Amino acid sequence: MNEMAKRGISIDYAGLLQDAPTTAYGELVEYLMETLPSLWQKTYRKMAQSPTSIHAFTHNGFHLLFDRASELVARGVIPDERAVEDRILVAYGRSNGANVTGRRRSHHSLLGEAAAQFGEERSKPYLPGAVLGGDFDISLYPQQRDLDNERSPDGRAYRAMVKYCTDHPETFCFSRPLYMSRSWCPAAVEHGLLQRDGTFWIRRFRNAPIESKLPLLVRTLTGRTAEATSAN
Repeated sequence: MNEMAKRGISIDYAGLLQDAPTTAYGELVEYLMETLPSLWQKTYRKMAQSPTSIHAFTHNGFHLLFDRASELVARGVIPDERAVEDRILVAYGRSNGANVTGRRRSHHSLLGEAAAQFGEERSKPYLPGAVLGGDFDISLYPQQRDLDNERSPDGRAYRAMVKYCTDHPETFCFSRPLYMSRSWCPAAVEHGLLQRDGTFWIRRFRNAPIESKLPLLVRTLTGRTAEATSAN
């Protein structure tokens, strides 16, 4: 994620904790919930590199920031070719303790029933991206990897983070899509949680399918066989 540092969209979460006025967990969570939203918005605007129309709303106890750039196009503020797609900036809150791994969510619309708050419904089939620690029946972003079931270091790490939130209700946690284009499909997703010892556990997951090594090996061997055949 060196590209994030170059674009100035990384957040110094550890430094934020060092500046916190308290170490008591509950008070620390309140401090983060007051401080982080403005930082998330600031870094998102650097991602978007175009005018934004950011709205805040809540769903199932979580807070969400949503960029509805399409309304700027409708009002003639910016042309359509300059606008990003409507998309989520971040979802954050306290874990509810429910085990949401493998939970079915709507596959058919951005925001699902929550879209009614904005007077619209989007039909875009995809695997809905999850929010760490949250029990959601709405879709927030397209997920290219099934981290709930993926057999990989990333899959195991993600499930361990989900388990922590399940085992420790009221854990402060968040999921932040990271965009590298105007698309609503993030290049990566940053999942994070505040552990009970007052330290962050944060990991960024690339949002792209993982290719099997076997087909790659077969392609390589097939290519070598073809070269050998040609040489003969």
